[in-house]
Parts: sequence; structure tokens; C-alpha cells
Amino acid sequence: MQTSSLVFESEEAVAPGDPGDLAADVRRAGMDLALQGHRGDDVSARMAELEHCARQWARLGLGLDRLQQAVHQGYRAGSDRAYAVAPLTDTDAAIVAARRHLDLLEAVHVRLTRAYTRQLPAPVDSHQAAARNVAVALLRGELAGPLARHSGIPISARYHLVAIGLPRSAERDAAAPVVAARITAALTSRCGEGALSILGADGGTLLIPYEAVREGELHDLVADLAALTPNPPTAVVVVAEPAELPDAGRQAHELLETAMSLRIAPGLYPISELGLYFQLTRPGPARDVLHALLDPLEDHPDLLQTLGAYVDNDFNRRRTAGELHVHPNTLDYRLKRVHRMTGCDPATASGLWRLRSAMVVRRYTGRR
Repeated sequence: MQTSSLVFESEEAVAPGDPGDLAADVRRAGMDLALQGHRGDDVSARMAELEHCARQWARLGLGLDRLQQAVHQGYRAGSDRAYAVAPLTDTDAAIVAARRHLDLLEAVHVRLTRAYTRQLPAPVDSHQAAARNVAVALLRGELAGPLARHSGIPISARYHLVAIGLPRSAERDAAAPVVAARITAALTSRCGEGALSILGADGGTLLIPYEAVREGELHDLVADLAALTPNPPTAVVVVAEPAELPDAGRQAHELLETAMSLRIAPGLYPISELGLYFQLTRPGPARDVLHALLDPLEDHPDLLQTLGAYVDNDFNRRRTAGELHVHPNTLDYRLKRVHRMTGCDPATASGLWRLRSAMVVRRYTGRR
């Protein structure tokens, strides 16, 4: 048939990888569904493929509205192609075809919604709500003991307080409740009932009992939890006793905000690693001096870009040159120009320290 060339080459279900691949799979299956439905073919395989995609979509924590939108995009494209190849001039035939398409859309939305919702985690129960209230009380410095005893939640003598920040995205906002439920469930499974969390669309705070994580395992635990989020988070950790949690929480989130503003690479950072960044970005004469250090480069964006890449790549010449797609000698020439214009020599430790500090300040104030 003439319409067979319109169907994608492979009509087998694809195991989706990242969200972009999955959305493409959904659109392709929606297109195939429209084409096959228009011809009156059996669409059970396409329905099963879309249900599989819906379950994957829910497991990734993506919103149901975006799933339905992807289905409609593919279905609309398939319908347009089908009618373009074989336009219906008979009114009765057109009505029959339109009803067939409406029935198909109704069926696919019912089955996709059912597959998606069945994959979602169970609703938050009263125990999880109590655990959240205990965490709130601890972080506010309020009396948490009675509520904890009533709920059977042990309070640890020390906690790893982890402040987590999630990068902004449409998928993150739509998936926030699902992601929060998964992280909470995974944290409880790994660390017991004493592990507490307060999570929202922007991230939140984890209180992990100190004794629940052995030395060196915290990074692995946070990496496992990060795998449950649509985008890799940035996190700051500090160890504190219950009475110290309010101050520790404020400090950790201040440092996290600084790290997010500077777009530091995602990962888990001890509070000691970010202290210098925090001090450099506080208002005052020192920050103003560092900010002004790079003013001579304002009219030379290539030099600012080169210096930024050199700092980000930990002063590795070859890696920086490769990232900028220039020869290492070109990189050296640009760094010499930076030296002449700023008075700071990137070839010396003191010059590098001042340039790096100035870049941190400029990036922070620019982001703010």
C-alpha cells in the first residue's frame, strides 16, 4: 500500500534511555497508531508499546501532562500524513474515519493513564507525614521528642545534614511529588526509620543518622538518591547534633545557594570545600576589588571565556584548549594577554589564586 512508506522503519518497542529518547519513542508510537488506525489495522502492538512508555515515563518522574502532549504530537503528525496520502472526499467515509480516530484517542488515553498511575509510588502515609514533622521540628529547634516517641521515630545523637538543590526544568516541577516520594522511600529503605527528609520542587533537606552510614559511604548513598531525580542535584553536607541542626541547616543552604548560583558541577560537597566560595561572594571591599580585577577584559569576551574555561578545567592546558577548540599555543597566547591586562600571571600560584577568586566573584554577582 502507498501508506506503508509512512510508518517508521522499526515498529518494535524500544527500551527508552533518557527522557528525550523516551519522548521520541512516544511520538513515534503515536504516529504509528494514527496511521494504522486510519487504515483499520490491528493497533494492539502500538497500544502495548505506549503503555510500556507510560510506565517508563512514571518511573522517570515525568509529568502525565507531558506524556499526553507527546502522544498528541505523534498522533497529529500521523493523521496529517494519512489524510495527505489518501484524502477522504466522501462525507460518510470521513465521518467513519473521524469516529475511529476519536475512539482510538479515548482508548489510548485511558490505557496510558492507567499504566502511568499504577507505576506511581503509594501515597504518603501518616508515618511519613509524622517523620516530616519531626524533621521540621528538629530544623526549627523545636521540641521534637514527644512527636518522635509517639510516631516510633528514633532521634539520632548526630546527623549528616544534606542540603539538596535541584536545577530548574519543566520536568522537575511536574515530577516533584513523585521524586520526593521515591527519595523518601529509598532513604528509609537504606537508613531505617530514623532517616528524615523535607523535599520539594527545588530540593530540600535530608537528615541521615550518623551511625546509619559507614565512613566513605555517604557519597555513594547520595549518588543513588540522585539517580532518582530528573537532573543531577548539587548537595552540601555537614555533621551536626540535634541542637545544632537549625544553625547547620541555615549554613548548609546558604552555601548550597552560593554553589547553585556559581553553577558548580553537580555532586556532594562537604561544607569545608565551599567555605572559600562563600566568603568570596559576601559583600564588602574585598569582593569589589576582586570584581574590578577583570574589568579590563570586559571588551575581550574571548579572554574572559578562555580564563573561565581554564579555571573550570583546573588549569589543565590541553583539556582547556580542547574544550575551546584552539591550539594549546593559542591558549598560552591568550593567557599572556590576560596577564598583561590584569597584572596577574596565570603561570604563578598567586596569580592563579587571584584570577580564580575574581572569576568566582564575577560569576556570582552576574548570576545574582
